[in-house]
Amino acid sequence: MNTYITIPLRYLRGRMTRTILTTLAIVFGVAVIFGVNILLPSLLSVVNAGVVGATGQAQVTVNSAGGATFDDSALAAVRQTGGVAAASPVFRRAIVLPGATATQLTVVGADPATAQQVRSYQVVSGRFLTDADTRVVVLTNDLAQKLNMQPGGTLHLPTPTGLVDLPVVGVVVLPGESDVVMPLATAQNLFNAAGRINAIDVAVAAGSDRDSLQQALQAKLGPAFKVGSATLASDTFASLQLALVMFNFFGVLTLFMAGFLIFNTFRAVVVERRHDIGMLRAVGATRGTIIRLILAESVLQGVAGTAIGLVLGYLLGAAGNAALENVLQQFMAVRTGTEVVITPSNLALSIGLGILVTALAGLWPAISASRVPVLVALRAETTEATARRSLRGPIAGGVLLLLGLAGLVSGNSSLGAVGALLFLAGLVVLLPSALHPIARVIEPAMRWMFAREGQIAEGNMQRNPGRAAVTVSALMIGLAIIIGIASVLSSVIGVVNTYGNRSLSSDVLLLPQNLALWGSDVGVGPDFEEKLAQVPGVGTWTGVRYAGAQVNSTSVQVLGLDPVSYPKVTALTFDQGDQSTYAKLGQGRYAIIDKLYASGARLNVGDTLNIDTPAGPQTYQIVGIGTDLLNYKINTIYISQANLSADFHVNEDFMVMANLAPGADAAQVRSAINGLLAGYPQLTLYWGADYRATTLATLNAVFGALYILLLVLMIPSALGLINTLTINVLERTREIGVLRAIGATRAQIRKLVVAESLLLAAAGTTLGILGGIALGWVFTTFLAASFSSGVTFSIPFAWILLAIVVALVIALLASAIPARQAARLQIVRALQFE
Repeated sequence: MNTYITIPLRYLRGRMTRTILTTLAIVFGVAVIFGVNILLPSLLSVVNAGVVGATGQAQVTVNSAGGATFDDSALAAVRQTGGVAAASPVFRRAIVLPGATATQLTVVGADPATAQQVRSYQVVSGRFLTDADTRVVVLTNDLAQKLNMQPGGTLHLPTPTGLVDLPVVGVVVLPGESDVVMPLATAQNLFNAAGRINAIDVAVAAGSDRDSLQQALQAKLGPAFKVGSATLASDTFASLQLALVMFNFFGVLTLFMAGFLIFNTFRAVVVERRHDIGMLRAVGATRGTIIRLILAESVLQGVAGTAIGLVLGYLLGAAGNAALENVLQQFMAVRTGTEVVITPSNLALSIGLGILVTALAGLWPAISASRVPVLVALRAETTEATARRSLRGPIAGGVLLLLGLAGLVSGNSSLGAVGALLFLAGLVVLLPSALHPIARVIEPAMRWMFAREGQIAEGNMQRNPGRAAVTVSALMIGLAIIIGIASVLSSVIGVVNTYGNRSLSSDVLLLPQNLALWGSDVGVGPDFEEKLAQVPGVGTWTGVRYAGAQVNSTSVQVLGLDPVSYPKVTALTFDQGDQSTYAKLGQGRYAIIDKLYASGARLNVGDTLNIDTPAGPQTYQIVGIGTDLLNYKINTIYISQANLSADFHVNEDFMVMANLAPGADAAQVRSAINGLLAGYPQLTLYWGADYRATTLATLNAVFGALYILLLVLMIPSALGLINTLTINVLERTREIGVLRAIGATRAQIRKLVVAESLLLAAAGTTLGILGGIALGWVFTTFLAASFSSGVTFSIPFAWILLAIVVALVIALLASAIPARQAARLQIVRALQFE
């Protein structure tokens, strides 16, 4: 076993520059994957703790399937189930306390008679609730410390009817929770949910199995209920999960390119050690021994690169957590703090991918090396042998391209992802055959720039087209991905700007502090709307309401619009439908759905939806497909406010928009509305034009960060180019010595290496641009079908120009070390090199 470590380590130490460059490729790939998979769980833990009502010490919780309220008729069924020690009705409402710190907390309406049977409230000061209590509250110790409040204080709580003052009568210990506990009836009245609850907390009887009880309750209550624990709102999780998939995509692409670099390196290793391999085979080494030696070398690099990548990824995740704090505070009223969460699955995924990629990249060269006969390995490979294999590449590449295109145009996201990889792989396989024509086209420019050096560089590239092709492929893939995704991002930015200018077009916006998590916001009731309508200078106004729901086990958010006032103040962006579509919402159970949901569920105008509501399953017919800026990334259904009230018992406006009356004084209107909001601090006044500009600037900054991340994909390309040039200098040491012996200067040797680098970069840039345009068109077509017909393909000329400049800069930088190394070779030692 020591042989499979000592010999690979000796080779790695002998080519330290190449070892470092190859290992760095793995480092970057693992760091991106590990870092983003740290970031999301860290974010989820903070959001979950602040937004979702926790079950405390209750061992089982019963919720409605869609998260809406329900009456207490299910309570008797729960209590009669075997294995239930106690059950307590609960009304939970996650809210944000207005203020500079935007404190997240959960209002818990608890039954004083049964609450302590299912949750352990340990009183540390004051007392707990009694049956005689009405408008009083008990705070958890964690929240009391945040608010610096003790028994005898007064909590100012925002409600749909305005700000209410509630005396604090006690502080209890409930580890990790930030709860305001009040009598159940009080919570129901304050939040317009008289006689309704949204959870039943259950304590498991001694000797009973928790999992078995959950299954029994689920079977008894049916699909309208969900038995388990309180969790993060599914629409929020889906949105965050989408971000994780996107960033993981970048990480996988980085590892994919790193794999090509390693594959290229070990192909060169096999060629370089051809004679060594022949000698090992001659003295009795088996094919398995050769495979294991080369694989051991690749795995050693994979282990080292993965270990460093994990450290770098941790720092990346921690830095991202800190960088997101301002954005999350603005849109979600969440403070990230310093918590960094590392999940076992993330650790296993990062380690597994890092080592697996290196092992797979070294496997094929290892197998190829083991198959070379001993006598052939002891002499140079003939040109005829290479020629016999020359037809395999074009055939295999053509097949991969066709399969990739089929997957890309299939419309299926999974097949599309596989198709993209197959398409890129096809370009790579075709590269050896394409290098000669590309070199012939570039030849005049190379001769003009470098004269004889360019001609020699062209010959060197054509002498080993396989290795040159894999090097060019790393650059080609990087540029293709950058240009392809840049074309998509530029189109998406245009669509987002369109959404923003339409859906945030009103003069006045009254928004909650938490724009991303509707369920944690407190709305306003009819009394507020009456007061707003009486403000001098306020013209037409409209409100938006929210409820969570399930459609065929898929979580959706349901938004309630007023069919008459909504189109007078703002507008959806329709893929199917027009202004007349709003009126249809008020003519029965009709709905508008967003393009994301329509695409995922394969729904069209005229189809029906079976929505699980607190009033029972309801059937809605789809009359339009459209969306707005705040909801385009979440499965969304728009219905009338009348239907939202009847089916979901929701009568709060979570967002209010208004236009100024003709001739109104904007300053006076602003002052009057701010005075009105003093009693409703859950809403904040924004002037429409200012908010649109700020929001779109923030979103564009996020997209700008994605552009920077795209450039990270060029790092493996640069490493691959440096690696290949270094290997070429090593292999041609004797040749360089001969050139120096017959009069070539050091400057000419440097020009030779630079010319070869530019030639490889030119080939990679040419194919990368073509591949990027093709990928951009396919990706844009897919997004248009999945998200919005407004996503249209356009050739990103600015990014093509940037790609050319970046490729040239990379080529010059990549040639610096190998050129210096080649020029410094001493003639006598170079001529003696074997």
